Amino acid sequence: MKKILVTTDGSKYSQKALFKAKQMATDMGCEVTILSVVNLWDNVYSHNMDIKAELGKSEMDRTQAILKEAEEIFKGFEGEWKTVYKVGDVVDVIVKFAEEGNYDLVIMGSRGLGAFSRTLLGSVSDKVIHHINTSVMIVK
Repeated sequence: MKKILVTTDGSKYSQKALFKAKQMATDMGCEVTILSVVNLWDNVYSHNMDIKAELGKSEMDRTQAILKEAEEIFKGFEGEWKTVYKVGDVVDVIVKFAEEGNYDLVIMGSRGLGAFSRTLLGSVSDKVIHHINTSVMIVK
């Protein structure tokens, strides 16, 4: 069975990627994993551990909400699918997860929720394309 990994950060482009993954998986009988990556602000310079902890909790809550939205999109999908979250650098996690999981295709949105979302291709999707050995589909 073919395996599709679709990444989501809650942006409108990642939602489009989810719909595309659902359609392709339905048409081709693929298994789907929906991945959201939590960046816990390890690089935040603060000696205040309460601030770091609150930022981490906020990111975890946001990721859980994003995965709930993804579950809503996949309601009624008759194939095999699951949601997963991982913690770490977004690009590193996507590349490692896709390659270790032997996914046939990674589907991701062209732009995410980053500060420079107006760029032609988002920095995460651009970096993933250049570092991954798995085929990637970018959804606009």
